[in-house]
Amino acid sequence: MRKTLLLSALLASLLSLSAFAVQDQSIPDDSLGLSKTSVFDVPDPEVTEYGNADVGSVGKRAERSYMTAPPMIPHTIQDMVPIKQDFNLCKDCHVQPDLLKQKITKGMPVPAPVSHYVDVSKGQLYMGRWNCTQCHAPQAKVNVLVKSTFKKPGAK
Repeated sequence: MRKTLLLSALLASLLSLSAFAVQDQSIPDDSLGLSKTSVFDVPDPEVTEYGNADVGSVGKRAERSYMTAPPMIPHTIQDMVPIKQDFNLCKDCHVQPDLLKQKITKGMPVPAPVSHYVDVSKGQLYMGRWNCTQCHAPQAKVNVLVKSTFKKPGAK
């Protein structure tokens, strides 16, 4: 009985100490999120500057974030959106199945891959791939909030 009472008192004191320790470990508001500001602040979003390169004058394309990522759009799309079924200027340059096996040179459009076609020989696009900007986005120069630690397979 005495051992049980001592054990109960010891357990109660340990639990009360841990409760005090948790209360002392509060996290300040300005360190809760990635932006390192108070959670009550409503900051203005940064203005994103997209490249204004003309179609066909693009130099270097952006590196893909990961192996199967859709490529970025390296030229302006200002007068090309919104993309609709009867208005898709992307397909005028990029739906060229004859270019699929050719080496891409500067100024040459990158052809839509085989996965975008119902019938490659007829150049018939799969309707699920019709809205190009659903997967492809224009390149922009932005400061990353969190640096990626992704490494290509086999890279050291």
